[in-house]
Amino acid sequence: MTHEYAPLRTQLIAETKEQIAAAVDTDQFLLQASTSLDQVEKTAHRLIKKTREWYALHNPEHEKAVKDHDSFIAAADLAEKGVMGAELAHDDKEAIEGMIVTCTKLLEEKERLLAYIEEKLTGYAPNLTILAGSRIAAQLLAQAGSLQRLATMPSSTLQLLGAETALFRHLRDRRRHRSPKYGILFNHALIQKLPAGQRGKAARGLADKLSMCAKLDLFKGEKKAAEYKKVLEEKFTTW
Repeated sequence: MTHEYAPLRTQLIAETKEQIAAAVDTDQFLLQASTSLDQVEKTAHRLIKKTREWYALHNPEHEKAVKDHDSFIAAADLAEKGVMGAELAHDDKEAIEGMIVTCTKLLEEKERLLAYIEEKLTGYAPNLTILAGSRIAAQLLAQAGSLQRLATMPSSTLQLLGAETALFRHLRDRRRHRSPKYGILFNHALIQKLPAGQRGKAARGLADKLSMCAKLDLFKGEKKAAEYKKVLEEKFTTW
């Protein structure tokens, strides 16, 4: 490139850098945080399950008594041997303690990511966060790709976000596989409270209100999520 074009080249490079930086938005930070949280949760679940099996050799009574994974890790005590458990050699104890420490750190990282996601979402998508909860809101945004896409998709599509594998299976063989009724929304507290036969209908109502919340958040509208949530709670209790 000749000397006379050097200023133009410098300007173009600077503009390109600005465009790239501007393209990195809140949606992408939330997507990375949500997918990272998914991986942390999966890894923690697998390691805690293995740690429980290992710990049960020493104290099977405690392992069976504490069902919740987080509570088990917090209360695990290698100094307390179970009636049916084996004594631990020094290297056995160190190995299991190392696993407990690793699991504890993963659980702490999970809580840190949850707090980060909730803080991000509170200012970015307040309506969606209030109605869906920060965890489900982040998952919906990650699946959709952005708040704009979530707000502009049909509520029936939002309802099935996270159920793509089951949906494709149904489309390939309608006789053997039924169409899914929900994806991520299955984990919502309002859905979990209902009997299995009512969850599909409830998911449709919830998806409709979440779609409205996403639109309000995209266009910086008023906060109506609490009102929507009350309407759904009253409606679901009459079924």
